[in-house]
Amino acid sequence: MSEGQDYHQGMSRSSGRRIGLSLAVLGILSCGGSGGEGRQVKSFASTICKKDQTTSQAATLSSSLLVIGDATGLAGLRCVAWQRVGAGEIKLDLYNFESACGATWTGSAAWAVDGSLALHIDNPSCTIAKCGKCLYDWSFDLGFSFSATQATPLSITVDTCQGQQASTYYPLTTIGPEDQGMHCTFADYGALDEQAASAGTCGKAGWPCVGSLLCGSGSSTSTGTCDAGLTCDSSAAADEPRCLVPCTTAADCPRPDAWSCLAGLCRPAT
Repeated sequence: MSEGQDYHQGMSRSSGRRIGLSLAVLGILSCGGSGGEGRQVKSFASTICKKDQTTSQAATLSSSLLVIGDATGLAGLRCVAWQRVGAGEIKLDLYNFESACGATWTGSAAWAVDGSLALHIDNPSCTIAKCGKCLYDWSFDLGFSFSATQATPLSITVDTCQGQQASTYYPLTTIGPEDQGMHCTFADYGALDEQAASAGTCGKAGWPCVGSLLCGSGSSTSTGTCDAGLTCDSSAAADEPRCLVPCTTAADCPRPDAWSCLAGLCRPAT
């Protein structure tokens, strides 16, 4: 399990960890099971490690996202998307979330007494591969009723080997009151860099700049080069140069629901 230990030492442990540890759960609902009052996880789906996908697999798995559907314009982002279906169902996509390679994921959900929803993604076999980080997409179809007038806090916990490896707690986000929406941040740079080197996307919009880590000689840098018309920018985090689209308004960005025009460059909208 040394690879898992190395991986988790590099993962962010935000304030979401404290929230996750203090959750008093009313009922845990796993894929295929159900809780009281008809609540249930109707389905859970996961991609394989994106570094391992063929072109045809990537197209098929992208089309299986429940909410996002077409992931065009989301390169370089990590997103949570939701869509309400009537009064008692909601679909959620977790796009470009990083974790260990070689895992086989299951998903569960739980309401907490504070009104937040906790999603748990688990690798029950504890089997992982020694290949660094991977990016995954996870999708939930939940038979839950959500408030249509206020945001619902959402916590996300990932376990590559529960009880033996440290859990990964992602920063707390929200499901908005809108029937459909999406929140995005920059994807984990290390996992993105490995994916770019594997897929040949270094220097393209949203991806690491050429010259950084595996997109270069293996060394960290705050500079690099991009395809024509893009700007290599590391203002979001030192030594994490990303190729961003110059802009005047959000209409210049890859997709306005995910990107905003800030300081002349397209950056995550939330």
